[in-house]
Amino acid sequence: MDLLVQFQCLFYSFVYGFIMSGIYHILNRFLYKVPCILRYMFQIIIGMSFGVLYFYGLVIINDGILRLYFFLMIFIGYLFYQKYYAYHLLYYLEKVVFFIKKIISPFIFFFHRISVIIQKRMRKVKEKWQKDKDDQNIEN
Repeated sequence: MDLLVQFQCLFYSFVYGFIMSGIYHILNRFLYKVPCILRYMFQIIIGMSFGVLYFYGLVIINDGILRLYFFLMIFIGYLFYQKYYAYHLLYYLEKVVFFIKKIISPFIFFFHRISVIIQKRMRKVKEKWQKDKDDQNIEN
């Protein structure tokens, strides 16, 4: 393996660690209300898919040769993400989610009101059916 291929692998490992950490962080943020068992299963699936994608990238770059310093660069990419970008990414993610909730809230209110009206009508129909049923039982 020549020097250029090693440099490409190191850069790929660093960027992969950075991006993998960001995606993992975002997915965990969206899944924090999901029950723990499902979240752990999803994390295992995501971790395995990240591993397969990393190895596939290494197969394309250098025929799949793994070195210890590649994993060190993934870890450095993770640390770089945690130190410099994690807070900012989550801050802007929360802003986007707040903005989307602000846009969707009138529609949610509208559908909630329709749901309440439908439930009231259903209760009245059930009461009427129950009353008719009781009247039929009394006549028999």
